[in-house]
Amino acid sequence: MKNLILKGMVAGTMFAAMFSCDEENSIFGNSDTAAGLKSALSVGIDTASNKLHKEDGYYKDAAVKIGIPESAVTTFSVINSLAKNSTVSTALKALGSNLGEAGTMEQTLELCFNRAAEDAAPKSVSIFKSAITGMTFADAENILFGASNAATQYLRNTTYTGLETAYAPCIDDAIDNVKVVDGLTANDAWGKYAEYNNKLATNIKSSKGQAALAAASRLGGSDLNSAIEKANSIEEAPASIGDYVTQNALNGLFTKVADQELQIRTNVNARVNDVLKKVFGRLDSERS
Repeated sequence: MKNLILKGMVAGTMFAAMFSCDEENSIFGNSDTAAGLKSALSVGIDTASNKLHKEDGYYKDAAVKIGIPESAVTTFSVINSLAKNSTVSTALKALGSNLGEAGTMEQTLELCFNRAAEDAAPKSVSIFKSAITGMTFADAENILFGASNAATQYLRNTTYTGLETAYAPCIDDAIDNVKVVDGLTANDAWGKYAEYNNKLATNIKSSKGQAALAAASRLGGSDLNSAIEKANSIEEAPASIGDYVTQNALNGLFTKVADQELQIRTNVNARVNDVLKKVFGRLDSERS
């Protein structure tokens, strides 16, 4: 069995892989196919990471922006609706839950989550690139002739669990240390929200809170009654937000990698090195 030594420049990093001679009859040859796909993934990762690391890379990009958890969406929806009803608002304030205190808490949470993700984005690069070295010739050929996001899906399917485990400490560090609004970190902001949410949930479920909701319900319309129904579903917020931010940060990262993969497949100007130009140029010819 003869071995071929593959050498492909991948964003300044040399990747080597060994393939058997019985695979040499591939339309592009082992070297081109494997090196091209590894290069495409690496370029996509570098570009995606750089874009997301910039200020507002997550926050002002609707495709990847990290919103608040669905449970928090419910809480803020309830607050906005009930605050308009003086009976409920007065009763809950007497119990220690001033609905007006929520203020800009929702926006603060979103900004803190996204700033943490922006800070952690570059730390994903080495984790991703380590995974690329495991790509086989068969993987590369299937990806090359696959869907427009085949390389990204390969990366997600083969690395997500390990990447999540390795990336979580990066996010945890960021949500503990990146200060945003009024010197708050994401954990600070979430802690304030959780305290407020949990007190509100307790007060709504108390006898006085239920009495106030019942009184409002008799006088309110369908919108208020819908809010009251939601109010009774408010649950205690989890103490930690790290897992939530990690999963959403990674989803955003994969979204951007997929964008870059599509660019490399369809836009010749996105093929920034000779290996990409050679492999995907030949693919263009085969498909024309």
